[in-house]
Amino acid sequence: MSRSDDAQEHEVVERLQQHMKVLDDAFEPTSIPSLGALEAQVRERRQIRRRANWIEMICFWLVGLLAIVFGTLLFVSAPALYLGIQALGTAVAVILAVIWAGRRRKEVRHE
Repeated sequence: MSRSDDAQEHEVVERLQQHMKVLDDAFEPTSIPSLGALEAQVRERRQIRRRANWIEMICFWLVGLLAIVFGTLLFVSAPALYLGIQALGTAVAVILAVIWAGRRRKEVRHE
């Protein structure tokens, strides 16, 4: 490199630094929260999420327990009706599986 190249490079670098200073002066620095504040936010969000998970799990268990209780009561009080509902549910599931498999094959053939 010659001296003129060094001079041009130095001039370009100096202009870039001046423009960067103008940009720094134009925009105010954003306030970055401290590490302690960020850790407090993380702890708070974990606690909220944990509480929400507990509530969701309790609701899941209650619904499951109710389904088991009602199924048992139905089986004890009307076993024929219970078995009819079970057979109907199984038949519907098999029919839906066959329909879904047929549509899936048609989609694969078209591709």
